[in-house]
Amino acid sequence: MTEQNALVWEGGQVVRVRPVPVPQPRPGWVAVDIAYAGICGSDLHVAAGEHIRAQPGIVLGHEFVGHLAESYGDLPGGHPVFVNPMVHCGICEACLAGRTNVCRKLTLVGIDYPGAIAPRTVVPEYGIYPLPEDVDLVAAALIEPVAVVVRAVRRSGLALGERAHVIGGGPVGCLVGLLAIAAGALVTMSEPSESRRKYAAQLGLTILDSPDDLGAGADVVFDASGHSSVAGELLRWLRTAGTAVIVGAYHPGLHGIDLLSVMFAEITIIGTRIYQASDIEAAIELVTSGKLDAHRLISKIFALDAAVDAIDSLRRGEGMKMLIEPGRTGTT
Repeated sequence: MTEQNALVWEGGQVVRVRPVPVPQPRPGWVAVDIAYAGICGSDLHVAAGEHIRAQPGIVLGHEFVGHLAESYGDLPGGHPVFVNPMVHCGICEACLAGRTNVCRKLTLVGIDYPGAIAPRTVVPEYGIYPLPEDVDLVAAALIEPVAVVVRAVRRSGLALGERAHVIGGGPVGCLVGLLAIAAGALVTMSEPSESRRKYAAQLGLTILDSPDDLGAGADVVFDASGHSSVAGELLRWLRTAGTAVIVGAYHPGLHGIDLLSVMFAEITIIGTRIYQASDIEAAIELVTSGKLDAHRLISKIFALDAAVDAIDSLRRGEGMKMLIEPGRTGTT
């Protein structure tokens, strides 16, 4: 097999499913047959022509699980695996310090290399994480965003009994809320979309309309929105000496945070970027053990032929997490 169908960003706001060459293994890289791939906000940014590195013709998809296409180490071909899609340089000061998630030359499968909304892709060997043979691969498709959230909650220093507020009720925001509750926090959320407010409420998250509803403010605020309109309001949700954690990716540039208020209230602002190995391992445990019911976040699973419909649905703000099953064809 030399060609396969894949979801490709063609430039502008055009995405389509079309034939592409099957990526071939090379030294240090392993082929993986994709079982399920998720679509996230970063994919929508690429599909809108808003990502600074992505080039037209790229196959989308960096949240995925599948099976080894061939044996690797002690693992036989066909073994289920999660894949860390990050590709780091290994020689910059961040990599040498073990902080590969902030590598100065960090690239990503699905943005800089062919992604996983296709039957097969190739990935760096160091990105392979074996899963239990009887793993629920639908649930496991959420390991990547769960790892993002594990790192965010860990970075926040959130303590038992503290009050946390989450801004943004998308999949990552909802996962932040659920894991913050699991960590023993009192959690609230704000989100303008009525459909997402309802979804979050069904997950057990308490929705607030205004910082005034929070009284003295939250100990920790997680900004999972990545939206400039939030930046100017972020401090209003925080108590004095509180902590803001920037989880959602903003466009480059300045976004209107009042730095004098940060100084006067001794606010701590923390950045968090994707994940490290320990975060992935924790996410795998949470999902595969059933401690986190990932199915609650999945709105629909689409066949590869309908992947453009999944993108369009998310563009309209419908549903929560959409998965693509590249090995299945059809219109749903």
